[in-house]
This record gives sequence, structure tokens and C-alpha cells, in this order.
Amino acid sequence: MKIKTELLKPTIFAILIFFSISFLTVLFQINSPLNRVESGELNIGFPLIYYNQFMVDCPIPNSGWNVLNLFIDCAIIWILTVIGYKIIRKNALQQRL
Repeated sequence: MKIKTELLKPTIFAILIFFSISFLTVLFQINSPLNRVESGELNIGFPLIYYNQFMVDCPIPNSGWNVLNLFIDCAIIWILTVIGYKIIRKNALQQRL
């Protein structure tokens, strides 16, 4: 039961972090003052791009998924979150003693 609790919290944090990073990659490309390129291209994902949308014909955009990059991004974020959670938890327990 303890293992489930130890992995459930960081997994929930990892999901929230993944969605936040994905949202921010979209947000920075949509009418951002930092990126004023009118190419009609949209790339989602950090550190690897797992979704790409681009214009060939004006009304209908073409898009594509790279599922391997999506799984690698999820794994990277989950591993980093679990490691960070364990480090923070270990430091909190040491400060209590």
C-alpha cells in the first residue's frame, strides 16, 4: 500500500506538469511577442516534438503525431518528477528529525 501511495502522488504531479508544459509550448507559439513568425506551423512537445501541424492548403492544415516522442516525453517527465519528489520528501523527513 505504501508503494502505491509513493508512486501515485508523483504520477499525478507528472501528469499535471506534462499538461502544463504541453500547454505552454502551444501558448508560446500562438501570437506570442517572443515568436512572431506567421508560418502557420504548430509544434507541441518539450524536449521532443510529438505533434506537428502545418499548412499546405490554406483552409485545411496537415498534422502528424510522433507517438514514440510522446511516450519518451511522458517517461522523461515522470522519471524527473519521481526523483524530485523523493529528494524533496527525503529532505523534509531529515528536517523533522
